[in-house]
Amino acid sequence: MNKQDAFESDDLIDDSGPDLRRYWRAILSRKWMVLGITAAITAVAVLVVSNMPSRYEATATLMFELDQANLVSVEEIYDAGNQRREYILTQTELLQSRGVAERVIRQMDLLEHAEFVPNPLFEGSALWSWLPFVGGDMDGDGGASTGESAEHRRMERAITLFLERLTIEPKLNTHLVDITFSALSPELAADVANTVGEAYIASQSEARVQFTNRASSWLNERLETLRDKLERSESALLAFQEQEGLVDISGVPSLAEQEVNEATTQLQELRRELRQVASIQEQVQALEGNELALANLPEVLNNPMIQEIKRNEALASRAVADLSRRYGAKHPDMVAANNELAMVRDQLRSEVRNLVDALDSRYQTALARVRAQELEVQRAKESFQKVSRKTVRYGELQQQAEINRQLFNTFLTRVNETREASGFNMAPARLADLAVPPVEPSAPNKRLIVAAALAVALMLAVGIAVMLDYLRVGVRSPEDVELYLRQQLMGLMPDVEKVTGQRLELRAFFDPDQYTFAESVRTLRTGIVLSRFGLSDRNSERNSDRKETKGPKGQVLAITSSVPGEGKTTVCENLAFALGQVEKVLLVDADLRKPVVGIDFGVDRARPGLTDMIEGTAAIDECIHRDERGGIDIIPAGRLCDDPQKLLVSPRFDEMIKVLARSYDRVIIDTPPVHAVSDALIIARSASSVLFVVKHDDVNKQLVANGLHRLQQSGSQVAGVVLNQVDITDKSVYVKEYYGCNYCNYGREQSRHSHRKPSKGRVRYVESSRERV
Repeated sequence: MNKQDAFESDDLIDDSGPDLRRYWRAILSRKWMVLGITAAITAVAVLVVSNMPSRYEATATLMFELDQANLVSVEEIYDAGNQRREYILTQTELLQSRGVAERVIRQMDLLEHAEFVPNPLFEGSALWSWLPFVGGDMDGDGGASTGESAEHRRMERAITLFLERLTIEPKLNTHLVDITFSALSPELAADVANTVGEAYIASQSEARVQFTNRASSWLNERLETLRDKLERSESALLAFQEQEGLVDISGVPSLAEQEVNEATTQLQELRRELRQVASIQEQVQALEGNELALANLPEVLNNPMIQEIKRNEALASRAVADLSRRYGAKHPDMVAANNELAMVRDQLRSEVRNLVDALDSRYQTALARVRAQELEVQRAKESFQKVSRKTVRYGELQQQAEINRQLFNTFLTRVNETREASGFNMAPARLADLAVPPVEPSAPNKRLIVAAALAVALMLAVGIAVMLDYLRVGVRSPEDVELYLRQQLMGLMPDVEKVTGQRLELRAFFDPDQYTFAESVRTLRTGIVLSRFGLSDRNSERNSDRKETKGPKGQVLAITSSVPGEGKTTVCENLAFALGQVEKVLLVDADLRKPVVGIDFGVDRARPGLTDMIEGTAAIDECIHRDERGGIDIIPAGRLCDDPQKLLVSPRFDEMIKVLARSYDRVIIDTPPVHAVSDALIIARSASSVLFVVKHDDVNKQLVANGLHRLQQSGSQVAGVVLNQVDITDKSVYVKEYYGCNYCNYGREQSRHSHRKPSKGRVRYVESSRERV
């Protein structure tokens, strides 16, 4: 699987939500711990619940008398809130008040009752006074508590405890309220519930009587004050009438107003006439000195005298015109005619001047009349204002007297009503249903508590199991390999039973009793052979002539791990055995610091190996040792050296690997762990691919990821991951995830009967891991 495939798989997992199967496996793996924690907590809960005392609840029903038949309306004074929606809620709070609680406690002498007696371990003890949240000085007098203060503290604690056990609950859409009290004694619960209702009724009745008495006293005081105010207001009204000489002011404001309106109307008419005369006056003044032009004014021209003179002027003008055609200018008739015309025109000018003087006199007269009328209007207004002020003042005094009279009458009525109703007091509420001692306890619900404890214990135990599962940071599943490490899972190696502290037997692959282990190695072999890393060289081998091939013939596979103890050498050896049955395989021990391969195969430590081959002190054929039983060749580490990295980084090491690859189908190199030393990074550069061994649920996933990252940074090609020492027993919760239901036993009996020694020859293997072709 390449990185892109890993990322796509990661996206798919993220979109699918949480893996519930993983949680279930984590719970199953610790089922006995879960059951143990659950059973322990449940047992403690049962023990605690069995010792809890039973409590009883008794309920009394109180009904408020909202629709009372009021004998007189004085009820409105002190019972104005009866019809309000908030009335019942208000009375409900009063039922839970400390005053009612104290009244009940004193009435029933509950201070001496066993349920209200304080715990002697705390009351008056030195430990109680030293508690930081209580303080040593409870009374504020330096510790010298008096008997009165101690009694007060007892009462306060009793009230607090009383209210904690009292429940008041109104019934929806009714005038009923349930009074419930909880106690260890059923008789006490019923008695307290009934007494609470009686105490509330008594307190409210007393409050009403007190309020009525206070209201009556206050009304009497206010009545005397209002009587004085009424007398003073009526005296002030009479005095004002006498001072202003008013007998009856009805109609006076109307006459004054009418006079003002008439004067105003006349003023408007005179002003309109003045505007007309002023317009003519302006025209006359504009044509002053030009009598002929003035004569053509409409006001002048319409005058009969002017019209007569105009006609005479026209006749004289025609006569002068007629005579001028017959006579000369000095002819007597002509002179007489001109004189007559001049005389007519003089008469016209004189008459026009008289009319102009008349128009001016008319203007002055209109102006004087307007001014006089304005004075009249002003006088009428002043007179109207005086009348209005007197009317307003009279109305104020009259209204004040009327208000005082009405208020006095109202209070007088209230006083009489209160006096008459003082002997009748109706209770504000009544007990509609008395509480009776309960038969069955109401609390605690022991079954429910035990069931809840069981559920909580189970959830806690499951949470602990899941949390412990998450605290395990090792690689535990193929999903961890593919999604977290982003590598391909090449194979799974089961955990084989062996003596503690010892390694797996070398030839376990050929042991018929280790069928599951051998089958897992064959599966790993199939994955390597069929992977793209194993097929690349084979395809090139098929498509080209062997004689002309100059490159490496075989696949070089380096096997490493993160830290020591993960079983990489065991994987190397058994994988070499499996591949040796189908290919020509060489196993090279490149762990020059702690070589194991040569020791496992019984090679004499004096025989030359890899270090001798790199240094050139021994030939390649001298370093290769044949294992006839396994059908493979091995090169041990050889002589120990002081600086293994110096040999590994030399060009001769890389050249030796290439030479060996031309002679073998598969070269398997056992390398040191990545995080122990850097040898594996150097060796991996000479290999075609790297197989990374990870011990199941042992090494931190982050450490493994860092090792893979170091290999990839060095340019090495990681073929995949082998998950080693996996628990595949029936007890393991991961067996089905890794191998399916009955994979471990599939074909096991047949394999036992058909088992034979591995072939020494070279066999081409491309199909099943249990069949040779």
